Amino acid sequence: MTEQHTSGMEERAGRPDGMCSFSVAHLLIDAAALLLAFLAAYVVRFHAGIPAPLGAVPLSAYVLFWLVSLPAWWLIFGFSGLYFARLQETPAAEYARIPGAVSLGAIASIALSFLIRALPESRLAFLFQFVFAFAFIYLGRWLARRWQRRAAGSLLLIGASPFAEMLKSRLRRRFGAGVELIEMSVEEALKELGAGVAGAKEKEGKAAELELVEVICLESLPAELRETLFLLAYSGRVRVRFLPAGEELMLGGFHFSPAYGLPEVRLKSERELVAIRRAKRVADVLVAGVALVLFSPLMAVAALLVRLSSPGPVLFRHRRLGTGGRPFDLLKFRTMREDVELSEAQKREFAREMKLVDDPRITPIGKWLRRTSLDELPQLLNVFRGEISLVGPRPIVPEEIAKYGRFGRIFLSFPPGLTGLWQVSGRSDVSYQERIDLDIYYIMNWSPPLDAAILLRTLPALLSRRGAY
Repeated sequence: MTEQHTSGMEERAGRPDGMCSFSVAHLLIDAAALLLAFLAAYVVRFHAGIPAPLGAVPLSAYVLFWLVSLPAWWLIFGFSGLYFARLQETPAAEYARIPGAVSLGAIASIALSFLIRALPESRLAFLFQFVFAFAFIYLGRWLARRWQRRAAGSLLLIGASPFAEMLKSRLRRRFGAGVELIEMSVEEALKELGAGVAGAKEKEGKAAELELVEVICLESLPAELRETLFLLAYSGRVRVRFLPAGEELMLGGFHFSPAYGLPEVRLKSERELVAIRRAKRVADVLVAGVALVLFSPLMAVAALLVRLSSPGPVLFRHRRLGTGGRPFDLLKFRTMREDVELSEAQKREFAREMKLVDDPRITPIGKWLRRTSLDELPQLLNVFRGEISLVGPRPIVPEEIAKYGRFGRIFLSFPPGLTGLWQVSGRSDVSYQERIDLDIYYIMNWSPPLDAAILLRTLPALLSRRGAY
């Protein structure tokens, strides 16, 4: 057995016997977030100069109402799956449940207030509570995720796969220094968890000894080892995943369902998503239109800075491929000088990665615009015109499509996006091949909740500025 330690973990909060305590921590985090939301709503409503015809409500009334309504919020969050998700669940899956849960919680809060008449009926106060609750709950979950990455426990990889190295790289990036990866061959796993360990309690004890929170199987397993893993998964102490060896299945884009009394894997059809795709387009137009109005002063300031910083046009137009391979001009604020040539080494790096870490052509204003992603604001016009979507794969230049190989046709079937999985997964820090994998994965697994999760993760990604250059 070989072990790859990324951190010493003598005491892990992520160990199997601490899984329930982690959910309790979420209860406390959500309670604190809701208290902050109630207090912030109180301050904005009654101490920010907004007229209050009925007069200010005592702060103690808001704190009391927070205590009374807290069980309802917890109950709704619990039914929404926010307290029973395992440590290894993707952030996107967790964040996608937050909008619905907060909306239901806000409705329940309003109903409870009207029922017990605990507070004066202030529509603005409830609106502020909803906005702040959404923001603070999301922030709390994000901070909890940061903590998880420092106390992730052990992940066991069983077997061999052509994708093993890629998988290990992504696991380390997701969980950070807190994860310990343990690799075993099928024979070693059978000895440690299967034939070499007798009895259900002993098997669970062995998993606890290894501090396992997840087992990932990369190849077919003998029956006895499968039985052990099913036992561990059923007990709720360890999450077990079976990753198929086929590259097409690795990409996703399929349904599991029974067929003729047997388990079936059915590939998704684009036709199933026509109505949802139309709704996505309507949302693009509405959001882009509102954003253009809201950000127009900021865009005017950015345009002036670009104009004054160096000679050349304000907007940079770059030919990209849209849906069906139709070319269009992607708009950005110009961030480069036009009179600087690249060295041969820099040209080779750009041809290989389609980016440069230290590009000598970027102006000081351009570097700031890129760091803050303000250079991409003109792309809201592309969204409004239907050339790109708010969320989607990266807009690529015509020369790049060859790098997508046999998946090129699938890639061109979907509109590119202003943001996407690449944007929230490290941006320019992600290798070119991983960018391609993320694009194809997004297309094959696209859904409205996935779009919502990506949009929610975009702002923290922009604020962190990780991979922005």
